[in-house]
Amino acid sequence: MAENSEEDKQYLIFIKVFQQAMKGNFAKMYAKAEEGKDPPIKKKVERLRAELNYCYDELSFKEYLSDFLVIGGLNKYFNEHQEEISLLIKKTSWQELRIWSLLAIASYKPKDQSTNRDDNSFPNNQNLEEVNDESEEE
Repeated sequence: MAENSEEDKQYLIFIKVFQQAMKGNFAKMYAKAEEGKDPPIKKKVERLRAELNYCYDELSFKEYLSDFLVIGGLNKYFNEHQEEISLLIKKTSWQELRIWSLLAIASYKPKDQSTNRDDNSFPNNQNLEEVNDESEEE
C-alpha cells in the first residue's frame, strides 16, 4: 500500500479538526438538553450540511468555516496543527474544502450519549462499537 502523501495527511487532519468542532457543538447541545431528552443531533447534522451547501463563494465558505471552528470551542487538533491547517485552508479551493467538510460530517461517529437511544431514528444504522475518542483522555 502506498504511503499517504503530505497533502493526504493534511486532509485527514482537516477532517479531525472539523469533527472535533462538531463534537464541541454537540456537547453544548447535550449540556442544554432537558433531563431525559436527547438533543436534536440529527437535525443539527442536517443543518450543518445545508449551511455548507449555502456557501456560494470562497469568502462565504471561509467565513462559515472559521465561525464554525470558533463556536466548536477549544480544538486540540487545530491547536496541534494550526499552521498546516491554516495553509491548507488558504491554498485549497473552497469547493474542495467544502467537499472535505461534508465528508467529515458523513464520517462522524458520535459517542452514544444516552442509554435508551432509538436506533430506528437513524435508518441504515449499523451496530457500531463505541469509538474511542482521544480528546476525552485529557
